Amino acid sequence: MHRSLRHTPWLALVVLALPLLACSPSWLTVEIPDFSSKQIEGVWIWRLSPQTNQYQRDTLIWFGSVTTLTSGPILSYSTYANQGDITLAAGIVRNPANSDAVTVTLGFQRGLPGVFKVSTFNAAGESRLSSQSESL
Repeated sequence: MHRSLRHTPWLALVVLALPLLACSPSWLTVEIPDFSSKQIEGVWIWRLSPQTNQYQRDTLIWFGSVTTLTSGPILSYSTYANQGDITLAAGIVRNPANSDAVTVTLGFQRGLPGVFKVSTFNAAGESRLSSQSESL
């Protein structure tokens, strides 16, 4: 009995850590061709529904501020989804041929595996769904 009690704190630690493992974000790389000129405020992530074979809104990502560090610009953002809300930051990679075009890798709570597309939005409205999809 003494031996099993010795492992109890480790078991409690593992049980507490399991929910954290389920909350690991999935990562989606998004290219935004008009990030600054269109004052993009965020991204919608769309999931392909296996029932309807149509894309449905899955996760809303609101962009926050851009901070310039010695390593480059960093975008803060918050995600909102049924699977959970998180706040993260991502490095912005500007296209050398077009400084308005950026690439960011965004984390979000994916839930079950699926096929995803994105659209961007600003004060004027929302873009069309991306032509490319990503299986995650």
